[in-house]
Amino acid sequence: AKLIFGDESAALAEGRCATLQTLSGTGAVSVAAAALCRMAGARTIHVPDPSWGNHGHIFRSAGLEVQNYAYLDHRTGTTLDFDGMRAALSGLPRGSVVLLHACAHNPTGIDPSGEQWQELAELFAGRGLVALFDSAYQGYASGDLDADAASVRAFEAAGVLPVACQSYAKSLGLYGERIGAVNFVCASREEAEAVLSTVKQTIVRPAYSSPPLHGARLAAEVLGDAALFAQWRGELRGMANRVHRMRVLLADALRAEGAPSPDGGDWGHVVDQIGMFAYTGLSASHVDSLRERHHVYLTRDGRMSMAAMKPADIEYVARAVRSVLAE
Repeated sequence: AKLIFGDESAALAEGRCATLQTLSGTGAVSVAAAALCRMAGARTIHVPDPSWGNHGHIFRSAGLEVQNYAYLDHRTGTTLDFDGMRAALSGLPRGSVVLLHACAHNPTGIDPSGEQWQELAELFAGRGLVALFDSAYQGYASGDLDADAASVRAFEAAGVLPVACQSYAKSLGLYGERIGAVNFVCASREEAEAVLSTVKQTIVRPAYSSPPLHGARLAAEVLGDAALFAQWRGELRGMANRVHRMRVLLADALRAEGAPSPDGGDWGHVVDQIGMFAYTGLSASHVDSLRERHHVYLTRDGRMSMAAMKPADIEYVARAVRSVLAE
């Protein structure tokens, strides 16, 4: 919890945060969804358009109806529609549950700015909306653990009581160990204790009883040892910087090849986006051509894995993209 809420968190200082270990980030979102449905009486959750493909399955399995709010600007296909997002959220009834990606939005890699997050935090506080954060990439997005948690911290500071889901799969390289956590920020210590007990007994116990121990001990060892924690932070910066370098190299190569950017720009969106993926703006037919003619693989919404890119791949990928865009 301290990793995401930080040293200045009032909720942690006052014992108002109920934290449970979960089966990675997927398990955290599942537990949160079940709690919001069964304990808080939520019937609908509002998710960004688009969102991670598994979100809808998780929420519907928990008994929630899934509705979308504006996020991607479909006019460009590569930028945030903040005005549309703000308008949609402003029109929701009090108590509505809203899913937010804490950083490195999946699949687009498009995040609100710091000022926009602050504006959203004030909107949620004023409208009485429930913020459910999915934080799958803290530290791996920008290379800065604090910067990647700034959205969650802004909401807590604004008086919102967020639910924050964490995954250590990517950031600690523990994908197969299924290590995560869900944090319910409450109005009082007594409420936090009641939430913790009820979630354990009515949601976690019937589903998987107790979470795995081995990966949790590895995470605790790294997070609890000053030297290991410092080393880990350095490694996160190194990985995030490497991914960013691939973005810069690819954008430069696409410009050098004369490939027309699908959004009418200069491929700057590839650099401006953040995290493992780039939302290229390529269409499904472009993606199909890349796969069939050049053996370059993207998901059909145009999402490209920048984490998988290597310097030796850049020129070939750029030429392949130019080729399919010229068809």
